Amino acid sequence: MEASASAPVGRHIEPEPPEWQPRALWVGGRLICGSISFFFASFVFAFFYLKALDLNHNWKIGNVVPDAGIGIAIAALYLFSAVVYRLAARRTTGDSMAAGMIAVFMGLAAVALQFIQYIVLDFGAASGGYAAVFFGWTASYAVVSLMGLYWIQVQVATLWRVRREGRMRETEVPTSETALLLAGIEASSFYWGYFVAIGVLAYILLYLVG
Repeated sequence: MEASASAPVGRHIEPEPPEWQPRALWVGGRLICGSISFFFASFVFAFFYLKALDLNHNWKIGNVVPDAGIGIAIAALYLFSAVVYRLAARRTTGDSMAAGMIAVFMGLAAVALQFIQYIVLDFGAASGGYAAVFFGWTASYAVVSLMGLYWIQVQVATLWRVRREGRMRETEVPTSETALLLAGIEASSFYWGYFVAIGVLAYILLYLVG
C-alpha cells in the first residue's frame, strides 16, 4: 500500500520557483507588522479614550510622572538597534552579524532598563488611567520585543555558523541558503524597524503628551 502525501509528488511535477521562499519571508515580515499594529492600537485607543473621558479626574491620581531620562534612554537604545540593523540589512553582502549582535544587545539593554524603571517609579498601575496604560503598554512592548530580538538572533546564529564552517548548507527547498539568509535578514530588520517606530510613538504619548 502506497503512503499518502500531503502534496502531489513526481518527476513530472514542476518544482517550486526558487524566488517563492524569499518572497514568503518578505510578505511574512509585513504581515507580522500588521498584526502588532492591531495589538498596540488598543493601547493608543485606551490612552486617548481614558484621557478624554477622565471620569472623577482619575486620569492621574497623585504624582504620576515617569522618569523622562530613563524613557529617553530606552527609546534611544531601541532606535539605535533598529537603525544599525536595518542599514546593515540593506547591504547585498549578507554579512550583518556584527550589526545583528549590536541590535540584540541594545534591545536587551532596553528591556532590562524598562523593568528597572518599574522599580524606581513613584506610582503603580492603579494610579489612574494613565498609569494603567503606561504599565500595560510598556510591559507588553518589552515582552513582544523579545520575540523580535529572538528573530534577529536566529539570523546572527546562522551567519556565525556560515562563517565558522566557511560554506553554505544545502536546503530542502529550491532556494539557496544564501538567498534565504538575505531574505530573513531583510524581513527581520524591516519588522524590527517598524516595531521600534511603534515604541517611538509610545514614548511621545506616554512621556510628552500624557
